[in-house]
Amino acid sequence: MPSRLDAPLGDAAMEVVSATRTVSRRHHRLAIGIEMNALDRRIVRHVTRSQALFVTDAYGRRLEELGVRAKEIVAAGLEAGHTRTEIAEALAAAAEGALTGRSRFYWEVVAGAFVGRARSFAQVSSYAEAGVERYRVQAVLDEATTLVCRFLHGKVFTVRASLAGFDRVERLSDPDDVKRASPWVRQKGGVLFVEHATGRRELAGVVRSGSGVRDDVGEFHSRIDDAALEGLGIGPPPYHGLCRSTSVPIL
Repeated sequence: MPSRLDAPLGDAAMEVVSATRTVSRRHHRLAIGIEMNALDRRIVRHVTRSQALFVTDAYGRRLEELGVRAKEIVAAGLEAGHTRTEIAEALAAAAEGALTGRSRFYWEVVAGAFVGRARSFAQVSSYAEAGVERYRVQAVLDEATTLVCRFLHGKVFTVRASLAGFDRVERLSDPDDVKRASPWVRQKGGVLFVEHATGRRELAGVVRSGSGVRDDVGEFHSRIDDAALEGLGIGPPPYHGLCRSTSVPIL
């Protein structure tokens, strides 16, 4: 990333991490300091240089120049307090002529991924500082909630495993390696699965879908337990594009 982009993107990441830390102190009443800790600063550096926002064209080739521009737009939008939709519109305008046929949804995923990962890593950092050992996934259970988040709602993961997961992805430089180390959950038919570094792994079968129904997680036949999910790199959100799930500490 050119040095001229380090500052704006780093400032944006710092704002997300700092805001998350404030929420952890005030809402969850965690006994943590006001200032960011060493892990928070590592998180800021990681999401700043992360290759996850590289934009791919229709043939799967990375358009690095456009990817850098996308990062700059996301950073500027966050600093200005723009909504995800406003950031998506700016990204779509910047991509005109370079990419054809990319929808607003695609650009919202790009913007949301940056914010979501920074926020989730910062939550885990706050849990660790406060001595919290476990956290619970909390989905927004409304008519629009995906089967993925309905399945993961209520799952309990350990802070230790999530920190180890961050250590792994922090050392990776290839975006494809990052995706395989911390994969998003996919759905095909009635099966939820991930494309892991070890290959495709099925997580659960859908017994009864709660799609379109508020406060209904549905029913699933889990094929692996929570510990095994962690072993596949599944921990704090996001779990898919535009994921609204969050995590809450188990005190």
